[in-house]
Amino acid sequence: MTPARSRQLSLFGVEARPPTPMDLEGLLAGAGEVGRMGGTAKVSIEVEDAWRADVLRAECEQRGLVVACEPTGVEDRWTVRTAYAALLAPLAARWLDGTAKVAPRDLVLDGRRLRLWVAAAGSWDGQRAYLLRLAPSRPYVPEEDDGDAEGRTDAADLPVEEEPAVAPPAGVVPALDPPDEESIEDLPDAPRGKPKKKATPLISTFDPGPVDLGVEVEDWIDDNRDGWPDSGVGDLPTVELDPLAEVASERLDVPDENDNQDEHAIDRQVADNWVAIGDALATAGLIAVFVGPKAGGPAYRIVGLRRVTRLAELVGEPPAGAPQASWPR
Repeated sequence: MTPARSRQLSLFGVEARPPTPMDLEGLLAGAGEVGRMGGTAKVSIEVEDAWRADVLRAECEQRGLVVACEPTGVEDRWTVRTAYAALLAPLAARWLDGTAKVAPRDLVLDGRRLRLWVAAAGSWDGQRAYLLRLAPSRPYVPEEDDGDAEGRTDAADLPVEEEPAVAPPAGVVPALDPPDEESIEDLPDAPRGKPKKKATPLISTFDPGPVDLGVEVEDWIDDNRDGWPDSGVGDLPTVELDPLAEVASERLDVPDENDNQDEHAIDRQVADNWVAIGDALATAGLIAVFVGPKAGGPAYRIVGLRRVTRLAELVGEPPAGAPQASWPR
């Protein structure tokens, strides 16, 4: 009989201290947002499963907070939002710089905070890695079909109405379309007779002529300059231009038309927040790999069974309603 794996009591685990409203820093480490109004504040976060919303509701109520869970309109996505409360005012003071969310440099991610983060956005990434998302993944939105599904058709599918033939005026010979090469090969040989004179193409007086003459032409210089104004370049007046101003060394913050076109563009403050959160994970003994937005993130990936086991010891047993396959073990 194989003995059950014993769990070591960690000084940073959920058993180390009672829950407090400041534990919601675990939500702000992920995709959570905090808002302030007077001497009160609220926390909101979007989660991807109904069980996550239920677990977060129970965790917030355990801390004396009033919580509302609402569907976002996207399948199986929920918004968990606390009411404005004075209990959350210290949290807003630590995480808000004006209206911007700024991760505190002395952030500590213990078992209580990590438990909320795991409940909100934790999932397995293979058999030996666990993923802690920093933002909710994008829902799949199928491309709209402009065809029969909405009763609409593309312009290319519409029948083309042929214009009625109009007889040309008297004395005007209508222009005929040139025959295809295949039809030319099928035509019988025309009787040989006197070749017709080739029509001379009309050339406009403004036609500059061929671009590539095929022969290198040297620049022409008029050595015999006479008294006429256009006889040579030496008689033309010269203009002295003002010297160019020095280019400014610093780039002006002028919005460019190509700005905000990269869907994976990252704000500097957001990147600083992610770095601070990664440092807090490392301090808790959870060295993680950052996964960028282009690779399916943003998220922190905890790799290796030893580190995942460390995370499981910190966050404790899975709560009621949480699937065993989604909780670290």
